[in-house]
Amino acid sequence: MIRATLLALLFTMLLPILAFAETDSLPAKYLSLGSKRAGFCFGNSPVFTGFRFNGLNKNVRRLNGFDLALVNLDQKGASNGISLAVGANTQHKNNGLAAGGLVNAIDHENGIMLGLLYNVGDRLNGMGASVFFACDTVNGLAIGVGGVGRRGMDSLGAINGVAIAFAGTITGTMNGLAVSLENVSDKHRGLAVGVYNNTKRLKGIQIGLYNIALNNPKGLRRLPLINMHFGK
Repeated sequence: MIRATLLALLFTMLLPILAFAETDSLPAKYLSLGSKRAGFCFGNSPVFTGFRFNGLNKNVRRLNGFDLALVNLDQKGASNGISLAVGANTQHKNNGLAAGGLVNAIDHENGIMLGLLYNVGDRLNGMGASVFFACDTVNGLAIGVGGVGRRGMDSLGAINGVAIAFAGTITGTMNGLAVSLENVSDKHRGLAVGVYNNTKRLKGIQIGLYNIALNNPKGLRRLPLINMHFGK
């Protein structure tokens, strides 16, 4: 839902760029310096290995190498290497580095996700950093200056690794270290460091001004400075 909303807003903002790119970058219209599918490419090649430069990436099945575009709308294909987009970078799968000037929306990322404003996706295996970070499943490191997770929408989300944010970390299951002003989860196994820590089921330690572990006995569920639970 959040991804669809973001893409709709971006489409409105980037409509002039999309209109220009569409005229010069129709599917399968490209110039290749080298072989048909390898070398240096200028345009919208569906399959290519090497360096590709394009206005609007669309209906691309696979890229191996370096890709630079104004807008990337590859929602079904796969990119192996470095994928950069000045505006929005949307892909089904990336193995390597994916970066978007405004939004980086990757369904499955194995590597590094960088978004100037937003990082959104289904699964990240690796590292991601942006102002706002929202991935359903993170295996690795998630950094969001404005926040990691989506308040009210992440009861099924999971972070396995480290989450670092200024505003807050909101997720369903947190396995590892969470550091932010506010750490909220359904389940937390590990360490939470923040001003306010709140979880329904804690197996680990909370350090902050106010710590809530609802699976502790009465009288120990809400404590200042530190709270902990190591039982079932």
